[in-house]
Amino acid sequence: MTTYTQATLHTTQGDIVIELFPNHAPKTVANFVELASGAREWVDPRTGEKTNANLYDGTIFHRVIKDFMIQSGDPKSVNASPTAMLGDGGPNYVVPNEIKPNLYHFKGALAAARQSDDVNPMKNSSGSQFFIVTGTLLDEMRLKQALEAQAFENFKKDPANQETILKGQALSQAGNMAALQELEQDVQKRMQPIIEKLYGEMPSEVKQRYAHWGGSASLDNNYTVFGKLVSGYHVLSAIENEPTTNADRPKKDVKIIEAFIQE
Repeated sequence: MTTYTQATLHTTQGDIVIELFPNHAPKTVANFVELASGAREWVDPRTGEKTNANLYDGTIFHRVIKDFMIQSGDPKSVNASPTAMLGDGGPNYVVPNEIKPNLYHFKGALAAARQSDDVNPMKNSSGSQFFIVTGTLLDEMRLKQALEAQAFENFKKDPANQETILKGQALSQAGNMAALQELEQDVQKRMQPIIEKLYGEMPSEVKQRYAHWGGSASLDNNYTVFGKLVSGYHVLSAIENEPTTNADRPKKDVKIIEAFIQE
């Protein structure tokens, strides 16, 4: 029987204890553990110098969206000014994605942040940034809505739909919004069977957990889940309810005072 590694984030709002998933996301977990324990050398983006310091100590939750997630792990956020642009900092490398179809973004899931698909088609993870899902309760209608992003990915991969995709790109570049909106409505109708199929294939226990526990199902199959909260849900709630700026940064910094690993 495998003993999972645990991590504790000692924050200004209290402690969050996380169970890590080394069997499911070994590279992501190893990277997180090494950065949090000083076992990995990394390049500090603030100085350009190599260091073995605990990357997470002093970082803030720089992106907080209620009913969605809280995000941290940007080394540039340490002692950052209130107006600093944050979210692009990291240790100067990425981690290969370890996306698994059976790991869901339920409330409390720990996942690796990453850049968007247009610059990161392989969905590789940030070298250090992570988020913890808060999410919301999802009934059947809302869960099907959350599956639209995954359905569209499947739609785009089908060779039979390539002409439609290219047409949409051309309309967007030409600025023909009326025709583009009409095309999008047609695509939405054609995606309905895909959404129904995805929903039908989802295990009943997953549907029940999203309905009664909550999460952010739109993120499934798009980000590497590498852990989950085992305690500190009151801290998660306190952080997600912090008032934020227009840039989704809490007006009052919520800091990771110390991150440490328990074997």
